[in-house]
Amino acid sequence: WNLIPELGAERIKAAADEVTGLVEILGALDTEIHDRVRTILMEETLARYEAEGVGSASSGSGDEEVDRNAVIRQAAEAFVGESLGGYVRHAVDEIRRSNLFQAALCRREGISQTELGNDYAAFLYHMIRLGGSFVTTNPVLIGLAWEIDGDTWDKRVDELIPEELTQGQRTVSKISSLLTMRVVEDNCRLLRGIFLSTEGREGYVSLQVNPKNHEDDREMVREARELYRALEERLGGVPNVVFKLPGTAAGLLAAEKLTSEGIGVTITVCFSVTQAAAFAEILDRGNALVSYIALMNGRMAFPVRDELQRDGIPRGTDAARWAGVEVARKAYRKIYDLPSRGGIGADPNRVKLLIASLRIYDDWIPDISELWGCQVITFFPDVRRTYDAHPRDLHGDAVFRKTPEDALQVLMRSEIFRQAWWVPEDGKETRPGRPLNLSAVNNAAVDHADLLQWAPVAQTLGQFIEKYEEMGAKISRRMRSAAADGSMEEGS
Repeated sequence: WNLIPELGAERIKAAADEVTGLVEILGALDTEIHDRVRTILMEETLARYEAEGVGSASSGSGDEEVDRNAVIRQAAEAFVGESLGGYVRHAVDEIRRSNLFQAALCRREGISQTELGNDYAAFLYHMIRLGGSFVTTNPVLIGLAWEIDGDTWDKRVDELIPEELTQGQRTVSKISSLLTMRVVEDNCRLLRGIFLSTEGREGYVSLQVNPKNHEDDREMVREARELYRALEERLGGVPNVVFKLPGTAAGLLAAEKLTSEGIGVTITVCFSVTQAAAFAEILDRGNALVSYIALMNGRMAFPVRDELQRDGIPRGTDAARWAGVEVARKAYRKIYDLPSRGGIGADPNRVKLLIASLRIYDDWIPDISELWGCQVITFFPDVRRTYDAHPRDLHGDAVFRKTPEDALQVLMRSEIFRQAWWVPEDGKETRPGRPLNLSAVNNAAVDHADLLQWAPVAQTLGQFIEKYEEMGAKISRRMRSAAADGSMEEGS
């Protein structure tokens, strides 16, 4: 997808056909290597299909999990095939039929400006094939990948334990940080060519700092600087990494410090126009090549839905599906419109609005179809598979559309939505009971109206911290197992 404009589709297809033929020939010459490679491809495909939710609709027998495992294995066997050449052909066919691949081509043709990202700690190679050039990581995503492919992640941790021992350290938090950095380093290498060929405009990996430090800007900055220097050394140059900071007061201060040093950030735990605008001003003044503001749409829409249901508001469930879309549309205007039109006038090539935490409503994914035109959309594996289940239309400027008025009227009956949507220039009519305000006062960032207790923020930070601690518990178990096996010396 990145070479088509330079080489042409026909030239690439001819080269691909030639290489596929060579794969067939080499596989026939050495059946042992052929079988080893096929086993690796089978393991990768099984893990990917598990994450994508293949067979999740199987039910009714009482042995749903067994049935689903069988469905996944059957689908993986069919995809991988009996020969490596067959696997290549199936993979190419899957890519060509993908709506996301077509979206990547539309971006290259100027129809849409949306960059595609992988919202998961694994399978980046697959998203790159579809046209992706960004990936995000956090404790939740690493935990999910660990659950699906436990053997691989156990092995990664086991490799880090002796390394820590040689340095005289055995801290769980240190190994957690190293594990995350290794995942990020692998992804940085996968995206490095895109990063270099676009001169730092694309190809980034988003690395979350310890979520337990969300109120400590100094500790977040210290951790980010340390990881940045380590990746700079390991990659042999400017690392294609941005650091995920929370959309809180401490996150605002940390973002200002890091971007002033040229270190890019991604603002996470962000749900409101107020948060997006406050960070956009800081990021636009910074010196980083690129930074991101991630609106976590699904994690905001669900609390809005629950509030409307609790209050017995008719059509609340349907209207809540538009909540993230409408906030993102308003945030887009606020960030990129010129100051003369009430906007900040941020540079869209350096401050990128990112849509994350997508939700599937039957077959409808409004945070994709209604937000093409935002700078980045990231895809969880099951969302990606659902979106690619059948052909779909793509409107490259959908972010500029208007949200249905009837849905907006219902949403205005939600305090959570108004807190996410409202800004002071909107006036008193739509003002929430407790407006959010994240601002700088006397050179300090201040959270007003208990931002940290606001439902979307509190729930998301709580889950991030919980998953971070779960990851630490898994690491502790691996360390105890290694000690029991004699791979650690007593007292080391």
